[in-house]
Amino acid sequence: MVNRSGSTNRFITGAVLFVFCSTLFTGCSTFRRKFIRHDKNKEAKEDFLPVLEPVEYKREELSPLDVYKSHYGMVKAYFGDVYAALGNVNSGEQRERYLIIQIMAHVQGMAALLNGTRKDTAQAAADSLQEATKELDKPAGLRRYDILKGTVHKVETDIRRSLKPDMVKEFLVAP
Repeated sequence: MVNRSGSTNRFITGAVLFVFCSTLFTGCSTFRRKFIRHDKNKEAKEDFLPVLEPVEYKREELSPLDVYKSHYGMVKAYFGDVYAALGNVNSGEQRERYLIIQIMAHVQGMAALLNGTRKDTAQAAADSLQEATKELDKPAGLRRYDILKGTVHKVETDIRRSLKPDMVKEFLVAP
């Protein structure tokens, strides 16, 4: 330890306080410049005119085949999700019900676009899915997931065999 006299300690303390106060009151000019607000360019404000008239875009009209293909694609995707949900022990009843109802809605959308025997096939698939949701209404201990999986699998094979978009072109309702 260095032995300093009292005047030296006062001088060092005073110098440190002077440097601290001078940096406190003057600050760093580049740092201060970042936080000063400047007025924006007034000419740029005058040049900008907002668009008050919206542009009307044509609605894209889809053919019945395109709508049918989108329903069919969604049904295929939802079947994968249903199998994952039914195979998972921690999957909730609400999720399983939601997925089956979504498949049923898309199958009914497909049935609305069809006529003849293919419409009956699609409607029968939707009815089978409605029966599958009744299995979910039972208490958890009485539910038979093997029956539920079998019903869903049967509906999927029926849809994939007889309701492919390429196979139903002649059964589509004309727009």
